[in-house]
Amino acid sequence: MSRAIFSFIRKVCLVTALLGATNSQAGLIVVSGELIGATGVVISGLGTYDVSFEDGSCASVFSGCDTLSDFSFTSSDHVISAGRALLEQVFVDSEFGQFDSSPELIRGCEDGNKCIALIPNKFSPSWVFSQNIVNYSDNGTDKISFNSNLARDQSILDRSNSTFAVFTKVAQIPTPATALLFGSALFGLVSFKRKK
Repeated sequence: MSRAIFSFIRKVCLVTALLGATNSQAGLIVVSGELIGATGVVISGLGTYDVSFEDGSCASVFSGCDTLSDFSFTSSDHVISAGRALLEQVFVDSEFGQFDSSPELIRGCEDGNKCIALIPNKFSPSWVFSQNIVNYSDNGTDKISFNSNLARDQSILDRSNSTFAVFTKVAQIPTPATALLFGSALFGLVSFKRKK
């Protein structure tokens, strides 16, 4: 009898682990063939974020662009981690579109050679500093490049190869499914034990 119980518990644990596994592929948001954002972008060490691609000035896109709380990331290391996540999970070729080899399909980028996603993380009274996440069309040369600066109220609409990447932290909501599954397993175990 104890062997059957052990086998049952092992199967329940396996199913629970499989159901709890996370997917590292972000959910791409594509409208009329254009990548406008993604959900569930997992950034190493920082959690899960949604991202949208926006044109305009830093001041118009990031609530004035005049305080650090306007930005999701304020350290260079965090911006680099976010950039890696963009290149590995969002700017990819998939059944939803060829966003790595055809960067012009990303909102704000009309240049077929590259798309530069700007992630602001510092500011001064008149300037904003951002990390450039460069997605080249020739696959394999994508990179996270130096910090660039532009005036806080300067629009990037005239740049055919640039867009702002706007990240929003996703609140971690505990899922009741695991507790329900575990509770069902315990109920089954108790029922199984009573029948014997």
